[in-house]
Amino acid sequence: MTTQPARDISRKAEHAGQLARVVFIAFLGLAAIAWIGIAVTANSRAPGLVGLATSIFGGFFVALLIAAVGGWIAITLSAPPAVDLQPPVMSADELGGEMHEILADLEAYRQQTTRQVVERSAWRVPACAGVGLCLWTLAALTGSPGDAMDFIAVLIVGGGVGYFWSMHELSRQYSKLYRERVLPRLAASFGEITWRDAVMPDLARLKAEHVFRAFGQAIATNELAGTYRGLPINIVELKLMSPDQKKETTVFDGLVIDIDLRRDTGATTAVVSDAGAFGNFRDRLSANGRERVKLEDPEFERVYEVYSTDQVAARALLHPALMERLLALGRRSDFGRPILLCAGSRLTVAAPKAVGRALFEAPSFTKPAASRETLLRLRGDIEAVLKLADALVDLDHRFGATAR
Repeated sequence: MTTQPARDISRKAEHAGQLARVVFIAFLGLAAIAWIGIAVTANSRAPGLVGLATSIFGGFFVALLIAAVGGWIAITLSAPPAVDLQPPVMSADELGGEMHEILADLEAYRQQTTRQVVERSAWRVPACAGVGLCLWTLAALTGSPGDAMDFIAVLIVGGGVGYFWSMHELSRQYSKLYRERVLPRLAASFGEITWRDAVMPDLARLKAEHVFRAFGQAIATNELAGTYRGLPINIVELKLMSPDQKKETTVFDGLVIDIDLRRDTGATTAVVSDAGAFGNFRDRLSANGRERVKLEDPEFERVYEVYSTDQVAARALLHPALMERLLALGRRSDFGRPILLCAGSRLTVAAPKAVGRALFEAPSFTKPAASRETLLRLRGDIEAVLKLADALVDLDHRFGATAR
């Protein structure tokens, strides 16, 4: 009696053979299109013996090369499939039972995604390359100076478009599933915190308090929410675009941290930088009935401007340890200089990311789901974000009674 594993291997081998035939036929079609395109173009530009020789020998050589590439791909695809799934990079003991099961499911889904990408690419890559060659031929017939480099560029670009068409949606679905399954579990290892698709923060309040320059479109992508070290907290990755849609410039790209303090500070205090994404707030903040607060720390005064509805409450809030923490955050390589807004018991910090800094990126479907590098990077992202919050939570007990 045939066992189930043997039937699975036979079925996979049969499927691989069918896919290989589809690839070879698709590349034969692409080779034929290339030969016809070269022949038509050569005869239109150099009628006679030269054009005939180019179409016969040059077109045949290119078509043969394309067919050979298709044959090599077909042979590779028809090779005996591997019996076992690719083992995870991290062991079950390192991951823990629940995370191991999650990543095992994701690995199976990833391999299914890879097979689907290969199946779609089998005909979409040569089909798009063929469309590109048809357009190249038509352009050459209308007098465009297309040469061999243009021909190669059209093949590469067309094939790239076909591959992007094959993998884009599948890759997006895998990344979304990976983030939804893995990131909440990683975040939970830091306490009563979870990751979720971001809920847009209270932008009306941020606008009213002039936290940012004028902005148009707002994009919130990731959020860590829950209770951290006893305080309710929300950390949102936020990107704000210029109100001028023609410029498409970024006003702010970073983290917005909201913490509900245990005590009411009794005032509204803004600690803002006189440069960068937040701009100069002197006139606007003064117009809202706030006064400039002078502090005794010369370095902090050089970097920040402080405005508050209550001078005493502002100085109680800006304890020397808090000022040092804000300055230290501004020296980090992964985040820029933060600003702070404290309205009553609600503390908000906006910290711009360093240029090119990406957070919470799921791995490509070409990498194992349990990649050690990926898991350590994602855990490091969560840790870096919470370290920003640590600087504020540590000081919660300092500015309550004095401000009141």
